[in-house]
Amino acid sequence: MSSKIAPNTVSPPKKIKVGVLGATGTVGQRFITLLSEHPWFIIETLGASERSKKKKYRDAVKWKQTIPLSGLGLGGIGTSETEKISSTDLRSDDGKVADMIVKGCTPEEFKTCQIVFSGLDADVAGDIESAFRSANIPLFSNAKNYRRDPHVPLIVPLVNPSHFSIIPQQQRLHSPPLSKGFIVTNANCSTTGYVIPLAALEKEFGPIESVLVTTMQAISGAGYPGVPSLDILGNVVPYIGGEEEKIEWETLKILGGITDSETEFDRNGVSLKMFDMHQAGGRPSLRVSASCNRVPVIDGHMECVSLRFHRRPPPSPQQVREALSAFTPEIQSLGCPSAPRKAIEVFEEPDRPQPRLDVKGTHNGAGVSVGRVRQCQVLDIKFVVLSDNVSIGAATSSIINAEYAVLKGVVT
Repeated sequence: MSSKIAPNTVSPPKKIKVGVLGATGTVGQRFITLLSEHPWFIIETLGASERSKKKKYRDAVKWKQTIPLSGLGLGGIGTSETEKISSTDLRSDDGKVADMIVKGCTPEEFKTCQIVFSGLDADVAGDIESAFRSANIPLFSNAKNYRRDPHVPLIVPLVNPSHFSIIPQQQRLHSPPLSKGFIVTNANCSTTGYVIPLAALEKEFGPIESVLVTTMQAISGAGYPGVPSLDILGNVVPYIGGEEEKIEWETLKILGGITDSETEFDRNGVSLKMFDMHQAGGRPSLRVSASCNRVPVIDGHMECVSLRFHRRPPPSPQQVREALSAFTPEIQSLGCPSAPRKAIEVFEEPDRPQPRLDVKGTHNGAGVSVGRVRQCQVLDIKFVVLSDNVSIGAATSSIINAEYAVLKGVVT
């Protein structure tokens, strides 16, 4: 089996049946909101815990999205007027998400799905997601359980979709080998937001040597019911368990490449591919130091970033602004329908971006906003980046990853 992504795109089928694991949770609800308006994906199955099983979705969920549940259809709305009319006919009163019967989280109950999205809590995600992969079902996960797996890609779709090339190895090493099943993870929400501008700058100016990042993370990132009100109202909590380590480690896997191992081989003697953690090809090792804070903002992670380039002299602030604004990830040129029209919105105003004003500004939260680009007196450049932690930081990333996999023929 080839380890390369198909060089040419394929036309997606008009309807692709998808399922959502953890459908009653915060991330699961966001998946459903996005999928209900998707042109290709149509919601086939919803899975949740035993206490929700066999109930109508409306009776099982404590709906916390701004869009009313009663108005959500099953997706697959198409792109042409003909397709939209046809899909509207499909989504009659008995074709609403609210009326779907919730199932358990077993592969047998999702056997008609071509793709499954996982919004499961990490406490239960590991074994369930592994079972879906073993059942030859492609799974796109928002959980952390497999992010450190050496054969599972950790993909921020605006940054490193090339890491899909490790999927054939993941399938080949499984016992028995798989023809369709795999796991793809997306990154931690705070990592996702700031690696997008980092990737844009490395693309234009070469390797980055050092990064200092201080986060101001919204309370929605803690899920529902989240942080106790007495802890967060009028307050800042300067600690989020495990968050700093995630940012420091995930950044290296995402911004690094994939190389052939010189010491590890599969059962047939074929050299294994491995994530180089940003250390191959003569690049300097990247050092990241993160400090994470929970702040009383509902949605939107703000991060203050200072960095040093390997290149001397480093680029000027104006060159950095231009490179960020011009950044065009592959998912845009490929035509992924959930990709932002502009990946990075660069603000010239000294007091932007702001969560209240700008968190949804880049294609409903699918891109990021950068402002206050200026010279750093300690490193080289510093700036502020704002990302929508419940969109590109969660479900939107998984959905774009799945769109890419369909267009590249990874999912068939």
